[in-house]
Amino acid sequence: MLVDTSSVQDQLEIRQILARYCHHCDDADFGALVSLFAADGEFVYGGRASRGSDELLAFFEKAQGRARQRGKHLTLNTVVDVVGDRATGLSDFLFIQLVDGVVTPAITGRYRDLLVRREGSWRIARREALPMDAPGSVPMRPGSVSGPG
Repeated sequence: MLVDTSSVQDQLEIRQILARYCHHCDDADFGALVSLFAADGEFVYGGRASRGSDELLAFFEKAQGRARQRGKHLTLNTVVDVVGDRATGLSDFLFIQLVDGVVTPAITGRYRDLLVRREGSWRIARREALPMDAPGSVPMRPGSVSGPG
């Protein structure tokens, strides 16, 4: 069986971007974080969409700018599908924080990603963070996310 090595390379590059997203968030390296997005990239969370480098930078600085707001982003169960110069990703996430010396889950959910290859490099075109629904609640739909920003 022949393996399409370009597909494997694309998968690895995309997974690296998704991992770097977490590291840059956790390290408050927001310039590097925003550089992972396409120039017209978008992040959607809490019913709010931030588009383009300036809005993305402002969003991340407000949401994670103070040390007490940060923690660790853990991303797992990632599935990536590549078709040409576009890719979709689906990942579960868990955000944990240290609260009174105890590692505490703060939020969990799912990322839905659209990535594009521009000038030979993969970038995030759209990342939507969908918090997990409470048991017994109506399931969240993309674009109707609620929760802390």
